Amino acid sequence: MAVKDYYKVLGAALKDAAGAIKKKYRALAKEHHPDANNGDKKSEELFKKITEAYEVLSDDKKRKAYDRERVAAKSRQSYSGGGSAGNSSGAEGKYGPYDHSRSGPRQDWRQQQDPFSQSNFTEDEPPDPNMPMQGFDLQFMAELPLVTVALGGKIDYAYEKFVQCPECEGMGTDDEGDCPECKGKRQVVKQIVLEVDIPPGLVDNYTYRVKDQGGEGRNGGPPGDLLLKITPQPHPTMKRIKNDIYAQVNISQKLADEGGSLQVQTLDSLETIEVEDGTLTGEEYRLVGKGGCFPWDKKRGDFIVKFFILED
Repeated sequence: MAVKDYYKVLGAALKDAAGAIKKKYRALAKEHHPDANNGDKKSEELFKKITEAYEVLSDDKKRKAYDRERVAAKSRQSYSGGGSAGNSSGAEGKYGPYDHSRSGPRQDWRQQQDPFSQSNFTEDEPPDPNMPMQGFDLQFMAELPLVTVALGGKIDYAYEKFVQCPECEGMGTDDEGDCPECKGKRQVVKQIVLEVDIPPGLVDNYTYRVKDQGGEGRNGGPPGDLLLKITPQPHPTMKRIKNDIYAQVNISQKLADEGGSLQVQTLDSLETIEVEDGTLTGEEYRLVGKGGCFPWDKKRGDFIVKFFILED
């Protein structure tokens, strides 16, 4: 089975880093988005292929698995498609009499090229331009503060989408010809600021769906959804591992030697802990139930303080 060439779809190279692939995806997605091409079917199909390719190549694990599959597929192809001098020619073609890579009976080449076959005269019925159509789903990256991803909360998310042109009410024309606002495209770009309620404990790269906030429908059709791929912003002192939060806390050599009280900022509170005398760099202090939430739950993991002793 052939493996789709996602690199070719995005015009990317094997050596391209995630940032370069993301840049190429955004340019292609903007150019071929169906809303920007009056719902053109070819643009819609191409946009789906672009999105599919980016979802694989933007994820490190998926990309590695895909790269391995591409190498394996090329190895299989070179092994089975040999084309050596010993292969028979004619009706068997490159597959040979013992090839079982295709399922079902082999179709005769005369039948495939019959100019009078019924399939050659079958035409798809043209779509009704006035038929209600659902709007397209819109997918964006959303980098949120670590605290919001770990505990949940409300955010204001800004994005752009195509909406019905208010000047011509989506008709594309006025009394003098093409609408001067949308240039006949029936839609215009609008900046949207939406309050989104982020659930607690979302895992990294989780795609959160906001219903009915995607592209507008056509001819009275329902809107699409807004898909937000959630990633936490880097934090200067904290990092999340599953539901636990690890934080590096600097302490003086004196406090490490003698011990004493210390205030520590957690995700949402200021806690006082007791540093033991003789504490060494790398030792940990665990605050139970002060970490990040479990996915879609209020139950929380732990907050782990890792001490780092500063030189006097």
